[in-house]
Amino acid sequence: MPMPKMPAPTDAIADWPGWRLMHAVAARFVDWAAYTEGSSRSSALVRIGLAMLFWSRWAGELLLYRDQSPVGLFLAVNFFVATALLFVGYHSRIAAVWAGLVGLAMYYYFGHQLGREPWTHHHIYLLAVAALLIALTPCGRSYSLDRYLAVMRAGRTGVAPPVERGNLWGLRLIVVQLSVLYFFSAFDKSNYAFLSGARIEQIFLWYYAGSDYPAIPGLAWLATIVSFAVVALEYCLAFGLPFRRTRRYLVVPGLAFHAIIYLTLPVYTFSATMALLYLAYFDADAVDKIIARLQGNGLAGTARGMS
Repeated sequence: MPMPKMPAPTDAIADWPGWRLMHAVAARFVDWAAYTEGSSRSSALVRIGLAMLFWSRWAGELLLYRDQSPVGLFLAVNFFVATALLFVGYHSRIAAVWAGLVGLAMYYYFGHQLGREPWTHHHIYLLAVAALLIALTPCGRSYSLDRYLAVMRAGRTGVAPPVERGNLWGLRLIVVQLSVLYFFSAFDKSNYAFLSGARIEQIFLWYYAGSDYPAIPGLAWLATIVSFAVVALEYCLAFGLPFRRTRRYLVVPGLAFHAIIYLTLPVYTFSATMALLYLAYFDADAVDKIIARLQGNGLAGTARGMS
């Protein structure tokens, strides 16, 4: 006697009440992550800012007279050429990949392999990865030599200049990177050593008070409160910044948090990089409208593709 046929698993899944909702959410996420197009101006601002951060962090250490060995000169030349092209926006995406690879070489090879300890820190990795991710955006279509040359070519041929728009999936990946960074930063602090305030007290003693414990009433309690506040804020930033409804309440606390650690601790490159990358959270067309308003234009014409 033949066994009765069971419904196909796909049919059972399709009949599940939550399937359509999950499918709709997944489709919306994919559309947001991979198919959203928008103004290239916020990407261009990130591109320029990253080049300036590369210089502020390494330019003084990589001047040609610093290390005149073949490897040192090779690194310095690659660094300055790649970051200069990134800043002016000439072959912008190639320059971004080039600069990102130079940063990764400094982090992995010169830092971890050769033991140049200051180059092993997480802000080095973040800068390098941000440069690679900005290469996946239309970062050269605005505020760049690429844009100037494209407009000049269009003028010579009598056609409309190319629009300042493109796929923004590189910005989406930056958002994911920042959320992962915030989450694991908070997760790493979610232990007694940090939440008790001991690490905050240690940092305060190291940078401000010296070896003697300061006679500040309530310092231990204040350190504990600050510790819980930092962890709670980082969890909120990890899960709240990607969404518009919660972002409005978190942008100012997030930027204030990075401003405070910029001013009080030697993590200025990391803090400035994080503040710059906050541009990835905002709608690119909304950023374009603000720029147009600041420039005295009613509408962002070029970014909208108007000739």
